[in-house]
Amino acid sequence: MTQGVRINRFIAACGVCSRRKADLLVMAGRISVNLKVCTDPSRTIDPESDVVKLDGDVISIRPKLYIAMNKPRGLVCSVSDRFSPTVLDLLPSEIPVEGLFPVGRLDKGSEGLLLLTNDGEMAQRILHPSHQILKTYEVLLDATADDAALESFMKGTEVEGRTVRPERVVAIPRRPEGRWISVTLSEGLKREIRIMAATRGFKVVRLVRTRVGRLDMKRLRPGEFMILDGKVLLKMILHGGSV
Repeated sequence: MTQGVRINRFIAACGVCSRRKADLLVMAGRISVNLKVCTDPSRTIDPESDVVKLDGDVISIRPKLYIAMNKPRGLVCSVSDRFSPTVLDLLPSEIPVEGLFPVGRLDKGSEGLLLLTNDGEMAQRILHPSHQILKTYEVLLDATADDAALESFMKGTEVEGRTVRPERVVAIPRRPEGRWISVTLSEGLKREIRIMAATRGFKVVRLVRTRVGRLDMKRLRPGEFMILDGKVLLKMILHGGSV
């Protein structure tokens, strides 16, 4: 970082959130610079000498950390939870978890490829629908899904008040026959696949995310993780690779 860094870029570099959300924090009066509240998103600071606080707590730039994990069932995709273990509990004590967060979510009963980072800008690039980074899931249903059912999935489902359509739904040739399907989404809304299935009379027995962009999960077993270089991770997401 150099002198004259815009405040939202600094906040994102601290792993707090994306630049866009940082602007909202500033305008809400939650950011102070040298003990004075800053509400101007165009403000620039000197990271070497200025003291920046969020809600009264000093924030500072942390080394970027990028982790790919095979999330097992039963863990919550959250930084903390009063009632259940979280994905961060899988990490050994020598890994600094402060500022680390899941990039998108898998619900407690789901499993598979999960990315964690403290890089808000990277997370935004992966998650925002405008970047068209697709996510693929393998889904075991409680009953056979014939061609008509697969076509029905493609027609769209109302989720959170709007109609969403998967990019692709195909059968997977795996036992039990006819019950495994692959679903590819451009945007992952809360419990989207489970709602799609329930709307058509199916119950999801198992849900595994296997791909983010062109990054496949092939080697990581449940509960295992891998620390990656940020540029390498982004290259695998955009152009292909496996963990």
